[in-house]
Amino acid sequence: MEEPSNEFALRAEQALRRSGGRITRRRRALLELLGSQRTPLGPRQLHRELLRRGARIDLVSVYRNVSALLALGLLHRVVGSSAVRPCREARARCHHAIVCSACGRAREFHSRALERALSEVRRATGFRVEEHVLELRGRCPRCRRSRLCRRRQSRSGGARSIGGSGR
Repeated sequence: MEEPSNEFALRAEQALRRSGGRITRRRRALLELLGSQRTPLGPRQLHRELLRRGARIDLVSVYRNVSALLALGLLHRVVGSSAVRPCREARARCHHAIVCSACGRAREFHSRALERALSEVRRATGFRVEEHVLELRGRCPRCRRSRLCRRRQSRSGGARSIGGSGR
């Protein structure tokens, strides 16, 4: 079997092997797909795309693999959805993301200021925090530009006519 073609698939394979998991062609196909996606996908969408790419995998196997990857901290569930996104950082358990509400693209981020604020919350409440998820939503630069372009077109009446208006 060949080496994985993307960083996520490579890290996921290493983590699965360390936990006693096997790397099959079907699992490799799922890892490659997850690592190549720019938007979060749910298990049914993943299954459909795998079938489209020629992988012979059943939906139950996709769900099992997604569960295993979630348990290893290699995937994160999108809040309020069945969609998952790969953890792009080499460190497991990265839980801060910003998701475009228009196109669904997600990007992980780390913030020292945010980590300090979370430490303050732990001190103030006395809780031993075992995990947290922070997901911000907004519009990515590409969707903001696209929306701005549509707004400008609608204000100007769409396509401009050449010549006088005849008034």
